[in-house]
Amino acid sequence: MEAARDAARAAGAGPHRIVLLPGDYYLAAPLELDARDNGLTLEAEEAGRATVYGGRAVTGWRRDGERFWCADLPGVKEGKWDFRALVVDGRLPERARMPENGAFTHDSVFNARWLSSVGGGWERKPTPAELTTLVYRPADLPASLDVRNAELRVYHMWDDSLVGVASNDVARRTLHFTTPSRHPAGAFGVKKFVIFNTREGMTRPGQWYLDRSAGRLVYWPLPGDEMTKVRIVAPTLERVISIAGSAKVRAENITLRNFAVQATTTPLKPGGFSAGEYEGAVTLVNASGCTLEQLDICNVGGQAVKAWAMSGCRIARCRIHDVGACGIRCGGDRCAIVSNHIHHVGRYQPSAVALQFSHASRESSTNGFHICRNEIHDAPYSGMTASGGGHVIEENLIYRVMRELHDGAAIYGMLNHSVLRRNVVRDVVEIGQGYGASAYYLDEGSHDCVIERNVAVGVPVPVHNHIAARLVIRDNVFLSDTRMKLSFPRSVDCTFTGNTLFAGGPISVTPPHAVTNWAGNTLYEGGAKEGQTPVRYAIGDAMPASPPPARRSWPFEAARVARAPVIDGEIGDDEWPGSMQSVDRLPSRWGASGAPAFAKFAYDDRCLYVAVNTVLFDIGLLRKDEVWGADDGAEVCIAGAQGTFVLRGFAGGALHSVTDAGVAAEAAARVKAAVRFAAKPYGKTKGDWKSGWRAEWAIPFEALGVAPKAGGKIAFNLGVYRAEDRVWRSLEGALGENWRLDQAAELLLK
Repeated sequence: MEAARDAARAAGAGPHRIVLLPGDYYLAAPLELDARDNGLTLEAEEAGRATVYGGRAVTGWRRDGERFWCADLPGVKEGKWDFRALVVDGRLPERARMPENGAFTHDSVFNARWLSSVGGGWERKPTPAELTTLVYRPADLPASLDVRNAELRVYHMWDDSLVGVASNDVARRTLHFTTPSRHPAGAFGVKKFVIFNTREGMTRPGQWYLDRSAGRLVYWPLPGDEMTKVRIVAPTLERVISIAGSAKVRAENITLRNFAVQATTTPLKPGGFSAGEYEGAVTLVNASGCTLEQLDICNVGGQAVKAWAMSGCRIARCRIHDVGACGIRCGGDRCAIVSNHIHHVGRYQPSAVALQFSHASRESSTNGFHICRNEIHDAPYSGMTASGGGHVIEENLIYRVMRELHDGAAIYGMLNHSVLRRNVVRDVVEIGQGYGASAYYLDEGSHDCVIERNVAVGVPVPVHNHIAARLVIRDNVFLSDTRMKLSFPRSVDCTFTGNTLFAGGPISVTPPHAVTNWAGNTLYEGGAKEGQTPVRYAIGDAMPASPPPARRSWPFEAARVARAPVIDGEIGDDEWPGSMQSVDRLPSRWGASGAPAFAKFAYDDRCLYVAVNTVLFDIGLLRKDEVWGADDGAEVCIAGAQGTFVLRGFAGGALHSVTDAGVAAEAAARVKAAVRFAAKPYGKTKGDWKSGWRAEWAIPFEALGVAPKAGGKIAFNLGVYRAEDRVWRSLEGALGENWRLDQAAELLLK
């Protein structure tokens, strides 16, 4: 194939055509195509008759005990050849695993709180030890465990970490990893792990493992396998064919058509969200007008297709299946992914999705992806994940996804100005306990999208919209055999019209205030049987009633500190003990919309210390002036000897002490003079979605006329105004102004 490519290049300007005759092609190195190959078509003479492998055939098989067969592989023992995928007679076999089914439960603990992705992740940074160890139960691991062979999958919530085992401390029941995991073992309360690639994990025919200590491949044949006839291919490459231009000279109008690609491997490292760290069997970068058509990409350890910086490219009528990681993972603009069949992905990497695509623009745009008439099924995580704007996602069929992980959907995205229409999703339910699974899920920062004329069958949560704004959900049909929940946490200004809902149990909308336009919906609710007596369905059109949250009955805690935090707007982890508290309520006590805000409280004999972190999606929208209700600010409302003091700090560093709650002007001025305040914005550029501003107060108890003592309680509230979305947030909704402390919160001095 390289010789044919070189001949085409030598022939001068194209277009040129290379035809693959029927047969198998084993590549020792990836076939690299670039701008010199512009206009080239590489295709098989007959569809389905040519296969290109990124590996080599394994021969020299001999018996290894009563059940297994083995073959020596040069370079494995020396660490020069390593792989974690295999092709056996055209299938992707199962790796040896412990336990035989399911997962072990470990005893590692990590109780730090996840603050959301836009909120910065973990409330405290995990330590190196937390990221590189796992405490197991003694009965689960055999004493004979070979750490050179063993590989560990640590499950998280929406992803997992594949790591090697550096050592096994039997006395402490602790495995030490060769590389850090993505999250600590035990994070999110998830306690699952699996061990791969050990002899002890060979529990049924069809499994294999790579014995690095002995330098050989070990396989347990299926019934009827004749090892003199079975064809086994071990991968040597991470990618097979690459189309790569540069930022200045792009690869253009190159077409791959009508052949199969098999056999790639992945390195031993965590794959990250949607297993995005791994290579694709076919890769494209800086490519324009290129086409992948009628390819059969299967039995690969990493992604089937990985592409970025594409423009005007097309992936059509491909069959992508039995893939270790994602089916298609790509980014670019004006691209189409049409009429593909993508199934049985994530065979080795459960965080994989069938189809992932992104368009870098966060502004209103029509230059995203057109995703149309693809059939997607059997994936451990989401069917699709998407980001950016200007996408049209229509007429796709998705089923049996979310089979292993959580917090995903048939179609999941952080999207703007995109349309999801006429898609059909069926049989997506939560398996195990986690953050849930849904049909259509628009996540943090999604806005101005339309979800219309879709169908969801057998999905108890057909729509889940988290920190989203201005979504239009109309003319859909959602059916569930059980209860149904329409979920809008921390979302705002959503429209829900003309939809048909059919549920065997109750239908709920949570929180209902996120939907500002509810009209023309028909709800068929209930109908469950009590014994043998049918219960009539309730048929109506009103939004299901939901009572507002009650005032919190517990106090917020201020931790006692031996050393006062530095008031510099940084909120250092080592200065502020305890957990972050969410400033997450509207004055009405319903949940506030938009990006989160958090607070911490501490005290010593002299001062009460308050820290606030207000997150923005776009640092370019931060307002640093000092007009309350127009510019970004936060107010501390606290009971003192002379009344309720209101201290307003602004993102630009200004501090006001106001008399709105009735305290005398002289007292307000005296407290202001005693208070120390600092604010500091963070975030690199406009459009940096992990940005915001932090503030810290040191408020002397003497100025308040309060004597601090452990166990004492102080009437208190905290409010935040964010100019980006003009949202008021409160520690506790006071059914009015934050300084109405008789309806607000209490602070407990621990």
